[in-house]
This record gives sequence, structure tokens and C-alpha cells, in this order.
Amino acid sequence: MSRHRVTRHGSREYFQRDLHSLPSIMNSLNLNYLRGLYDFLIGKNDEELEEFDINSIANQKKLFEEMRRSFLTFGPTSKKNIISGLNYILVNFSDDDLWRSAIPHDLPLNRVADRQSYLKGILFALTDASPTLVNLDDFNLIDEIGPRGLDYSK
Repeated sequence: MSRHRVTRHGSREYFQRDLHSLPSIMNSLNLNYLRGLYDFLIGKNDEELEEFDINSIANQKKLFEEMRRSFLTFGPTSKKNIISGLNYILVNFSDDDLWRSAIPHDLPLNRVADRQSYLKGILFALTDASPTLVNLDDFNLIDEIGPRGLDYSK
């Protein structure tokens, strides 16, 4: 029995693990950690946010640079959670519920015109690498913040 199979999604082919031949490793994934990437925007006032066009290439470049700056201060567990979370959302970027985790919904920003490119841009800015195709079944989504908030130092 083959350990991998090729599946088609639109015009793309993906190699996927045959879930029946490999043991499943379930990872907990907390998408709330993505909020930590947006400190640059969270620190802006309403007028500045209103003027910030998230679809502008120049603004995305600045935002991604600031995201990287924040990301580099995070601990290894937080970094892993963020990268896995972005890849998880990228696999299903058209899911509106997941997308709400990609950008904090309390930020009054324009709608991102190209979700897929936006997520790939963040991932490249953070890792200097292309996104990784993840299997959604390998993750257990958790929605915990805790009484003291999220600890990005871990």
C-alpha cells in the first residue's frame, strides 16, 4: 500500500499522506497567537488605521517587516504555533471563520483582496521560506487565552 497519494485541488496536485498507513500525530493549535503579529497595527489610533490600506503593497511590506520584528522576539513554542497557524489557514483560506483568526477582527481594516497572497507574504517574511502544505487532520484547534493572556516568551 502506498504511503502517499496525489490529490488534485483545482489545477494543483498535492502529495498527501495516506492516513490509513501512517500513525496520526495530533498537534494542538491555538490561532489566538496570530494576534501577536499585529502589535504594529494595534498600537495605531483609529485615524491611522482608517488610512492604512492593507491591500497596498507598500503597507503590506511595512506590516510584514514589523510582524517579523515582533516574531523574532517570541519563544519557540509561540513561533511554531504562529507558523503552523498561518499554514493551517492557508490550506483553507476561503473559510471565513478561520480567516477571522488571520487578522484580528477588532482592527477596522479593509478586506484583504487576495487572502492567499497575503498569508504567503506573511509566512515568507517570517521564515524566508515558502509555505508548507499541512494536513488539517493533524491539528486540534484550541481557543484558550488563559487568565494572564498568551505568553509569547515560550
